[in-house]
Amino acid sequence: MIFNKQTLDMLVIPRMVAEQLLAGEPEILRVYLYGLLHEEGEPEQISEALGIERSVLLQALETLQAQGLIAESKISGELRYQIPQQAEPAEAIELYKDAGLNHMLQALFSDRELSYADYKTFYELMDIYGLPAQVLLLLAEYCINNSSAGNRVSMAYIKKVGRSWAKEGVDSIETAQRKIAALKRNTAELRELLASLNILRLPTDQEFQLYEKWVSEWGFSFGAIKAAMAATTNAQYPTLKYLDGILKNLYQQGCLSSVQVQEYFALNEKLDEQIKEVLRALSYARLTVSQEQRNRYLKFIRMGFGQEEILLACAQAAGKSSAGFDYVEQVLTDWQQRGLLKEAQIRAYLETERKQQSKVRKMLDAAGYKKRVSRGDTALYEKFSQEYGFADEVILFAASCAIGSSSPLRAMDTMLLRWKEAGVHNLRQAKEANEEFRRRGRKTSNFSDIDSRSYSEEQLAQLVPDPTLQYEE
Repeated sequence: MIFNKQTLDMLVIPRMVAEQLLAGEPEILRVYLYGLLHEEGEPEQISEALGIERSVLLQALETLQAQGLIAESKISGELRYQIPQQAEPAEAIELYKDAGLNHMLQALFSDRELSYADYKTFYELMDIYGLPAQVLLLLAEYCINNSSAGNRVSMAYIKKVGRSWAKEGVDSIETAQRKIAALKRNTAELRELLASLNILRLPTDQEFQLYEKWVSEWGFSFGAIKAAMAATTNAQYPTLKYLDGILKNLYQQGCLSSVQVQEYFALNEKLDEQIKEVLRALSYARLTVSQEQRNRYLKFIRMGFGQEEILLACAQAAGKSSAGFDYVEQVLTDWQQRGLLKEAQIRAYLETERKQQSKVRKMLDAAGYKKRVSRGDTALYEKFSQEYGFADEVILFAASCAIGSSSPLRAMDTMLLRWKEAGVHNLRQAKEANEEFRRRGRKTSNFSDIDSRSYSEEQLAQLVPDPTLQYEE
């Protein structure tokens, strides 16, 4: 969408048009000024910048074209700003040709004297949009009676409603009466909603547009909207705009009937209670559930876990000061990859892990280590017990032999590998192999070249790599 203002060195608008813009919907004036200040913009970009719906933007542009302030190029599609021409006196004479219609319109507006521009609005609805004269009168009466401005209702609003009627095929007294009955019902329902918010007045045009969107565009029943009102108690000063946000979320969830809305809120209430349990388990001081936390919790559910399994993951965070939803997700992801989705499976796995951690702890203690058990330590223990095939008593004996060396785990790995290659299977054979190794003074072993000379720790590390490094995180 490109705005072309090349024909304007300065902005010149006839007083009549300026008054019409000021008397009309504020969105129309804002859209007009936006185009003057910007070179181009997509409808979505303009709507976001002005804080209005896309449909409101398009209606405003249509109104500006009808008023002669902008014109759309059929070739490039750009919107060209132009100076509207004053109506010729002959046109005014032609406009007043239906004196009877003019008289009835003026009677409806009572003490508000209709101007040439006002009459032109009605005749455009009749000549361009095809609304019959009797429908125009019903339209005017409806807009006056249902606007908070009364007979001062803006012509822009009347034209907007008239265009809507034309698009819906309201072309007779009967269809107009049915339309008005439906609109009155909506108005009564809207006033009931406002009253529940302690707003005791007629709905504004903007509020009525919101309600029309909820009912006609989104498909909500009045019962569903009333059910959604329960959620406005969370706001300090609830408004229909706040309710609009609630209904937008419900619309996206496909909850349009009162039963669906009630079920959704009941489910959300239960969901929040479960999430609060998780927050307590993670020692959160604040128990107010955020939407982000709901999304994370629902992700855990979609992964295949239930409340008990999620709380079990939280329990693994004990003692970890930075543990939160990220840590819980890491734990659950690990369990999922291992095929552990049920509490019984997970507890059995954790018990196996606990027993193994206890064995690793004993190995480290026997080797003289005081550090915490790491993944590298656990992986090395698995190497000794599974790959090398040694029992715990053999591993602990090797640890006792390695104690006092500069790197006990490195010495254990060398020692156990030598025993494995020598065919050692049990503790007795390990002791015999160790005694034989000591008796030979390490002179004939493959390790003799290392032991018979003096090496620094850095040189020794180059010759015999630390076996835990490949397992460290």
